[in-house]
Amino acid sequence: MKNVVSHTGKVVSVSDTHVFVQIERGGACAGCKSRQACQMGKSENPVIAIQTLAANTYSIDEEVYVIMKTVLGLKAVLYAYVLPFVFLVAAFIVVRQFTSSEIVQVLLALLPVIVYYIILYTLRDRIESSFQFFIEKT
Repeated sequence: MKNVVSHTGKVVSVSDTHVFVQIERGGACAGCKSRQACQMGKSENPVIAIQTLAANTYSIDEEVYVIMKTVLGLKAVLYAYVLPFVFLVAAFIVVRQFTSSEIVQVLLALLPVIVYYIILYTLRDRIESSFQFFIEKT
């Protein structure tokens, strides 16, 4: 498949609507330069909840593929890193025009970033629903 990221995993739990899969990091993660920024690199074996209508067809300890569109990974990077950085730099440039105190500049420049993360946190359910994982049997 083009434009998708796929990881193998093992089903650890099943509910009526969700399959919980523990992702197994592959050998490629060890050599990846983006490992520190990647969620896969931060956790030994993360568990992902995947909503599916066919949840009852999966059993515990079953090997599966977890698939996500590549564009969603880029969207996550945009939300988590790029936009806050843009807000910080823009706010710092604006605040710098009004005060000469560096401490005040930094503190005021952080305010839009803090507000952004609060908004992101309050919209987490809506954002999470736009990030869909798919599951396939091996």
